[in-house]
Amino acid sequence: MPNAVHAELTNEKTPEKVRRCVCWLPGWFEVRRLQLTSPASIPINRLQGQREAILLVESLPADVLLMDEQTGRTIALGRNLALSGTLGVLEGADTIGLMSDFPLVLGFFISSEQQLLQPHRARRGPK
Repeated sequence: MPNAVHAELTNEKTPEKVRRCVCWLPGWFEVRRLQLTSPASIPINRLQGQREAILLVESLPADVLLMDEQTGRTIALGRNLALSGTLGVLEGADTIGLMSDFPLVLGFFISSEQQLLQPHRARRGPK
């Protein structure tokens, strides 16, 4: 994980549940500081985490970039990077038997009960 993403996930504005999870990462998980040699190569200054994630994946032998934000996904696809979002990871976990009820989880993600998508719904407006 790039340092900028870690900083976003541990920021005081980030929900407490997320901050707690990030504080208890497994030993194999690494937070990396990037040496940005060409900062203008990705013109998303206000989205430093997405920018660093793309540059980190390009600098490593990574299989896939995990990103849900549309701006970053569009830039990553333009750079021919393999992408997955949260739902793709969950679907993959279901495919190899690590989940017991993917349709239930998927239903939660698209329901009005969960709050992860609320900022996106607010920007998009009512249906």
